[in-house]
Amino acid sequence: MASGRLFEILYYLIDVKQTTAQQLAERFEVSVRTIYRDLDRLLVAGIPIQTSQGVGGGVSIDSHFVLDKTLLNHQEQEQILSALQGLSSLHINEYQDLLGRMQNIFQKNSQDWIEVDFTSWHQDSEMNDKFHQMKEVILKHQIISFDYINIHGEPSHRTVFPLKIFFKGNAWYLQAYEKSRSVYRTYKLTRMHHIDIKENFFDINILEEQPPIRAYHEETCMIGVVFRFQKYLGSFVYDEFEYKDIEEKEDCYIVRTQVPEHQWLLSFVLSFGSGVEIIEPIELREKLKDEIKKIMKLYI
Repeated sequence: MASGRLFEILYYLIDVKQTTAQQLAERFEVSVRTIYRDLDRLLVAGIPIQTSQGVGGGVSIDSHFVLDKTLLNHQEQEQILSALQGLSSLHINEYQDLLGRMQNIFQKNSQDWIEVDFTSWHQDSEMNDKFHQMKEVILKHQIISFDYINIHGEPSHRTVFPLKIFFKGNAWYLQAYEKSRSVYRTYKLTRMHHIDIKENFFDINILEEQPPIRAYHEETCMIGVVFRFQKYLGSFVYDEFEYKDIEEKEDCYIVRTQVPEHQWLLSFVLSFGSGVEIIEPIELREKLKDEIKKIMKLYI
């Protein structure tokens, strides 16, 4: 904690040029005595901190100080810039601004190594908009409500305290606290609609410790399956399954894996048409046959 505060104090001094120990104490929510100890540590580390008394006095840093020559080596600078490049690629203004300022401090440019677009090839900018909405309400601790479609296709209206967004299983999720039920829930962003940002705020400090992140598919029963994919579907096979689960044969791919036991599974298999066959379990083969019969009735 102290080492992190030291870096923040250093960055703040570089940014504002001059301040006072009292202002630093208020900004970092520590005592003035703690600030003076932090300044002593920076001096010992070779940072040219200057203090002066009287009117116009205060705490400042030598105007010719360059951060990279004193505190961070070349690799550490690159790691910081790479991390900020990743965050700025999310098109969040404050991270883009911070990246530019750190580049100036380090007197170097970062390699443009990542670009993030939340839309799929067939979607518009809706996911980008949702991501930015969630970012704002999480940072501000604002309450939101929205219409939601659960894993079974059932609609509902939710009012929650948004806590975290995360990416898992090729999809974005929101972890939130639902006060009316006193539970933590996970919501898939693509199934959230008519989001209403309330003027109310919540106190995150009164909430219990957040549970481990779980995506909806982990809450269903997992079953072992064996698929046979035709050779022309090779790129899809490697997109969808782990390398260790794939056995490549001369005329096909055999995939042995664990999947959720849910109606989604039949839709997934049907999306490959005659290019895939369920080898095991037999029960799943029979369910697929029944589903195919239902589909055929629609077109007879």
